[in-house]
Amino acid sequence: MPTALSLSDYRTVVEQAPIMIWRCDRDAKCDYFNQRWMLFTGRPLADELGDGWLRGVHPDDRDRCMATFLDAFQRREVFEMEYRLRRYDGEYRWVLDCGSPIIDGAGDFAGYVGSAVDVNDRVQARSALARANIKELGLDGV
Repeated sequence: MPTALSLSDYRTVVEQAPIMIWRCDRDAKCDYFNQRWMLFTGRPLADELGDGWLRGVHPDDRDRCMATFLDAFQRREVFEMEYRLRRYDGEYRWVLDCGSPIIDGAGDFAGYVGSAVDVNDRVQARSALARANIKELGLDGV
């Protein structure tokens, strides 16, 4: 049987996990980002809180990203999406972001917790393969 972690151990796990972790409250406003998120974006925490994190999302992905998040939030459903997020060096990188509703000890909805990982290389490879397949099928001039 697994041993329960102390609050201190949980904090250590969340802060040092090799993935970006975020949390939002019942109003769909982000109130927490772990160190990995902060290192990725290179922005101060104050700039990420609330809806501030959206400023780092690529303009072409922003509306779709927020619509996916808010739709899942209203339905209290798990979601998964890919979007481009600006890294500390200004480069946009594809991330896979997954979120899940938080249910507190009383069974009430308490917000969302999520994680994001850089999947840029995977997305670029998938795109290159699709382009090669289109070219091979002779559909690139259509």
